[in-house]
Amino acid sequence: MTESFYQYWGKCRQRDNSDDSDDYHLLAYHNLDVAACGYHIVKKNYFYSAELFEQLGFSSDEMENAALWFAYFLAWHDIGKFANGFQQLFKHNNPKLVAADPAKSYTTRHDSLGHWLWQNYLIEKPEIQLESYNYNIKQVYNIWLLIMTGHHGKPPILDANGNLSFNAQDKQASLDYIKAINQLFIVDNNLASYHTRFFDKTFRKNLNKLSWLLAAITVISDWLGSNQQFFPFSSNVMELSEYWLNYALVRAEKAVAALPQQSPIMPFNGIQNLFPFIEKPTPLQQQALSCQLSDNDPELFIMEDVTGAGKTEASMILAHRLMAAGKAQGIYIGLPTQATANAIYQRTAQVYGQLYRSNSHPSLVLAHGASYMNPNFTQTVINLDNLSQPKYLTNENSASNECNEWFVDTRKKSLLAEVGVGTLDQALMAVMPFKHQSLRLLGLRHKLLILDEVHAYDSYMAKLLESLLQYHASQGGSAIILTATLPFFLREKLLNAFYKGLNSNQSPLTLNSDLPFPLLTKLNQQGLVEQAIETRDEVKRQVDINWIDSIDSGIEKIKIAIQQGKIICWIKNSVADAISLYQQLQQELNIDSKQILLFHSRFAYCDRLDIEQKTLAWAGKTSNHAIRSGKIIIATQVIEQSLDLDFDEMISDIAPIDLLIQRAGRLQRHVRDKQGNIKLSTNQNQPCDDRDKPILTIFAPTWNDNPTEDWLDYPEFGNTKYVYANHAYLWFTQRILRQKGAIKMPEDARLLIESVYHSDLEPPKGLQAVFYKELGQQLGQSSQAKSMILNFKNCYSRAQFNAEWDHEIEVSTRLSRDNIDLYLAYQQDDKIVPYCSSSEYAWEQSHLTISVSKWNRIKSAIPQLEQHHLEKLRQKIHRPNAIIVLIEKEKVSCFYTKELGFYLN
Repeated sequence: MTESFYQYWGKCRQRDNSDDSDDYHLLAYHNLDVAACGYHIVKKNYFYSAELFEQLGFSSDEMENAALWFAYFLAWHDIGKFANGFQQLFKHNNPKLVAADPAKSYTTRHDSLGHWLWQNYLIEKPEIQLESYNYNIKQVYNIWLLIMTGHHGKPPILDANGNLSFNAQDKQASLDYIKAINQLFIVDNNLASYHTRFFDKTFRKNLNKLSWLLAAITVISDWLGSNQQFFPFSSNVMELSEYWLNYALVRAEKAVAALPQQSPIMPFNGIQNLFPFIEKPTPLQQQALSCQLSDNDPELFIMEDVTGAGKTEASMILAHRLMAAGKAQGIYIGLPTQATANAIYQRTAQVYGQLYRSNSHPSLVLAHGASYMNPNFTQTVINLDNLSQPKYLTNENSASNECNEWFVDTRKKSLLAEVGVGTLDQALMAVMPFKHQSLRLLGLRHKLLILDEVHAYDSYMAKLLESLLQYHASQGGSAIILTATLPFFLREKLLNAFYKGLNSNQSPLTLNSDLPFPLLTKLNQQGLVEQAIETRDEVKRQVDINWIDSIDSGIEKIKIAIQQGKIICWIKNSVADAISLYQQLQQELNIDSKQILLFHSRFAYCDRLDIEQKTLAWAGKTSNHAIRSGKIIIATQVIEQSLDLDFDEMISDIAPIDLLIQRAGRLQRHVRDKQGNIKLSTNQNQPCDDRDKPILTIFAPTWNDNPTEDWLDYPEFGNTKYVYANHAYLWFTQRILRQKGAIKMPEDARLLIESVYHSDLEPPKGLQAVFYKELGQQLGQSSQAKSMILNFKNCYSRAQFNAEWDHEIEVSTRLSRDNIDLYLAYQQDDKIVPYCSSSEYAWEQSHLTISVSKWNRIKSAIPQLEQHHLEKLRQKIHRPNAIIVLIEKEKVSCFYTKELGFYLN
């Protein structure tokens, strides 16, 4: 008699008349396909999976045993598909398959149904328990079943009601199936009985900790085992042992062999292999070359130095040394914005191949939400063909579809690539309840984290970063932090987070607050080492400070600058202020539109890219007198980071000190002659800049030693007051810059930063209310972030979070105001076409965001696609929340132009 479990399908497709292959794949066979993939992954140590079992107590001689146990539990992963409710998803008249039970329905995902089946039926069945089964074994199975039924990237739901989906026949079939795989693995494959370590409390404790990583290996095994290229559908009944030996294992070996091979690391042979253009290393680069590394311990390095000190190159030199010493197999470079990630990606692409041996093919991935629109980015990692699979539930993808979606979506694949460059968010998601966070954890393992511009993060992201560093250190990972303006309080938090990961029992570090700058800090098990670094004369700089308190004064300064043939930039604190100033300048100075440029964040993506390129052409390193002369750029904070820009003169709205230092870094950044032409330098010849000395003009309220609470209550500073809510930081900034009269680097770097951010500072009475209110907000942000961090000491489950995994409760790596996604479009002959029509990603290139509050205020004045057509288009472009706003071609829009961006306020 044929076993009952052969009546259940695991994969299916609607038959194509031209296709004579099977239209379904038996559930038992699919489970074994996935099990075989996991077996080969562990046996061949893909993704360092064998190391996980070594940490569980399996010796290197026991890897066959470990791989079989992993395969055994993987063979349970889809037991939820025995539910009649699930089986009804395949419409057929096949008498070989179980008949539909009208009393049963499919309302809970099959993975969660599998966990319910274990907890509410199989767990107490003596037929599947071996002779030595006891409470300890039950607990081990509980952990493994949470891992296995979390194979779609998130833990199973704990409060599912399987009675709605399973009938008695389904339960019996599942029981028969588990008895059969017990026979296959434990008897036929000589596992004999439960491993002795299963009875050990320490084993269960370690299994809990490693369950988050094993969940990722489970996901990958399921993806591979769901690929029809390797596992064609089969409905022919045969003994499970025959299918396992002759089909599952053979096909899985090929599937696993198709995964990218690990690239061997090139021994470190000095700086020239990485950067042949560096004739003489900077002092920071020399420290990266010569500092002593610990033998095996993870290490944290903090590189603090001025702009132009070669921090990026120094980090790659140190990274190669750490990799060559066996401390990492790859790198993830995390940055604060997409723009900074794009810039560093370009630089990394030129060097990363030198980290690995010449006959290897290491992968490099750009990881952020718009990476697929970056023309310089090429997909380099695993690419499996997408084969048609039915969708099981709304928002429930089949494994094959998830697999292809994930490998193409670089935000998920980036951390498995050997080298990834992207936003920090992609790494932070590893420690939060996001779908596929386990894959991110797995990707971080054996990675060196390089974190640039960490001073740019608020209290919420800083707390998440602390958690990431702590977990990374606990897993043996090393990190490098790069910064030019790191406040002491943040430095202390990051160092202690990593230190706690090294040894959770250690008391916090006692740090010296009186530190030199530049500085290289090294932290490992042996302790903390802080090494002062010299600064080259050519990167020492002084930017004098000038003050204005009216827009008219700034406009007069711009008028003089363009008359002198200079290029000048005014950085405004808000988009509205930038647009207003741009329009005022055009009216008052009668400027040719070819001489002035507006650059802010509220442009459609295609227009913003054009503006960014134009900005680089006007003010980039290679620009010359003919290009630069008489140019004006009005910008917002988008210009502060990542772009290599060089202005002759600059005006900035008042901003916190660290941001002003960043902005000043774009003022006379490169050495030029009097006309603004670049002057080439060599180690033997370091020319001087012939331009007038750099002066940063700051637009700020008239100075007041004892400001009242309405210090910023002027129309010109209304948006500044909103953007930088802690007005005391602005006052502290103004005070120290008035005292010093200049930004002098590196001598005054610490003084400037701590004069604004030191924890002991007391603001004047009139600003105390807003100061302490904002400090309270920062503490609240930190507390909110802490409440979103996963506890990796507990098992992979929803015990800590539930609705967050399903986005019923919003989880985010950043605290930001709610935004609306707008897509610009034209209506042509009853067709809706995207504003950008020259791109492969036309709709995405036509996209911009504005705040919900602004949209609610202005939406009645903006032409929009009517609801009926909107829903159809949303489905077509796969953007369920898109709002389509209509522009008439050849007519001036009342809310958007290529020159101004989205200007309606």
